[in-house]
Amino acid sequence: MKYETGLTTYPSKKYAKLKPGLFLGALGFSQLALASFTDSITIGNPKALALGHAVTADPPDIDSIHFNPAGLTRLKGRQMFLKGIVGVFSTEMELGEYGDYTTDLIENYRAQYDDAYRDDNGNYLYGKRPYDEYAYDPVLNTKSESEGGPTLMLPGGMVDLPIGAGVAGGASYNPPGSRFTFGTNVYAPLMNGFHRSDDDPGRFAQQRVAFTLITYFSPTIAYEFSDELSMGVSINFNYSGMGMELPIREPHEAIFLLGSPTITGIPGENPGDPMEREGFCEIGEDGTFVPNSLGIDVCTTEVPPYTQFGELRFEVDQNIVLGYNFGLLWEPQPWLSFGLSYNSAVDVEMDGEFAFPIHDPFKTFLINLQSSPGWEEVVVNGLGALGVKLPTAEQTAVDAEGPLTVSYQVPQRWNVGMSLQVTPNWKVNVDYRWTEWSAFSDINLKFGIDVPLLMWGSVADQVANGARNGISPDEVAYKLGLQDVGYWGFGTEYRYSQNLVLRAGFEDRPSAVPDDAPNAFIPMNDAKLYSVGFGYDLPEQRHIDFAFGYMKSETHFPPCSAQLGNACNPYNVVYPVYTGQDIKTKVEVMLFELGFSQHF
Repeated sequence: MKYETGLTTYPSKKYAKLKPGLFLGALGFSQLALASFTDSITIGNPKALALGHAVTADPPDIDSIHFNPAGLTRLKGRQMFLKGIVGVFSTEMELGEYGDYTTDLIENYRAQYDDAYRDDNGNYLYGKRPYDEYAYDPVLNTKSESEGGPTLMLPGGMVDLPIGAGVAGGASYNPPGSRFTFGTNVYAPLMNGFHRSDDDPGRFAQQRVAFTLITYFSPTIAYEFSDELSMGVSINFNYSGMGMELPIREPHEAIFLLGSPTITGIPGENPGDPMEREGFCEIGEDGTFVPNSLGIDVCTTEVPPYTQFGELRFEVDQNIVLGYNFGLLWEPQPWLSFGLSYNSAVDVEMDGEFAFPIHDPFKTFLINLQSSPGWEEVVVNGLGALGVKLPTAEQTAVDAEGPLTVSYQVPQRWNVGMSLQVTPNWKVNVDYRWTEWSAFSDINLKFGIDVPLLMWGSVADQVANGARNGISPDEVAYKLGLQDVGYWGFGTEYRYSQNLVLRAGFEDRPSAVPDDAPNAFIPMNDAKLYSVGFGYDLPEQRHIDFAFGYMKSETHFPPCSAQLGNACNPYNVVYPVYTGQDIKTKVEVMLFELGFSQHF
């Protein structure tokens, strides 16, 4: 006697039933992952880039507003500034072989269900071992690459640029004979993002993502107490935006379990009856399965572990976000200066819209599971009385969409520096920068409605992790676990002629991701920045600066090493999208920056 599911024909055997409650601890929510951190890279000042951003004691023209506002006192009269930046960005991810964990997982399931996939003569159905197709991962041993230029979040929404390029500028004014200097500037303290193609194997880490913080108005006042000491303060009006498109899959052990004979159509405990699986299928008078109330037959539903079962899309922004900068500049000798500056933390709360649909075949499976007899009356209402929310079949059938609020804190920064004129032609700059990236660790997503996948995820988080991952039916309070970092920057300047100076710089940038909590979805980790450039005085009080910078970061995540990425702990329901797979990431950035200034 054989049993037709509409997908596969199986021989009659006895198998234990898998109760719906076993899934509650296993179906987790794929959490947010971030793009790379680019501290000061996107300011776009060629002098700062060429000197390895070691300019706290040698502030660069109008961008002193960011690096040290006290530096505005060096700008005399009325001046205007224009700057252009072109960036070439490359984000790569190599998805290699499985480690022992995933290899054993697949082999164990093959062995467990081997007999079920044989016909009455002991031969494999279709001449194949079980799971040969079911457990095939199309991203195994593939390479992911970002496309084109960066992705930016702007007031109109996310934009994929063919190349990374932009123009900005500002102006300053020092009244004749006054110790005050005033100015304003346009720049981007935080701007990064990328996009991948629809079939790129790395899309499950992020297909499109963008973080933006643009300072569009920065009224600044600097005061020269004496020839040696100056102070400056700026108030920054910022636009903040964030967007993401994240296809979701999660080859957790529980998803593999959905391919077991009990779920996919192997007969129940009593092969003499119509082989009805209790709670899943209803048999009609003609012996065929009757679709449930939503018109779907669960017994023809199969959920392979590498299936994309959903997608999170959102765009949020805020037009007015306030911050401030403060700086001191002390020049005890004409050949020696010291600088201290502070960039305040910026509290961001952005509003927008989200869509969080569930895709087939997982959607069909959930609908039928939630259409089982007694599901709403017993399970949903019973757990609801205990404060646990589970979705109904009707909620799962409708794509979740609505308002979303995202909040986080852009970290504060302290900078100290020294500039030493070693000889009449040689100058050396040294900076130390400390950034409180731990403050950026807490990212809160508040959805305007209960989201079915989050309702499932909150239960999984409770059962598997004691709510450690901060998932609730309408909210994700995600903790990245970043650490504060401090690092050095070095720059040197050589005066080649009266009009021309040559520059070179270096920064050794440590990762904000702790060594004991690697995250494969933050591709930018330890990186080194090398830069060169020049400045040239033109006639009629005009000046140009140019710089080229190159930065590279490479990271290896062996199988099972990164909680976000390739984790193997079955109690970890936080998006092990490449479970047990070897991952290598590489980020390369090339920057070309040009600045122009003149008196007017």
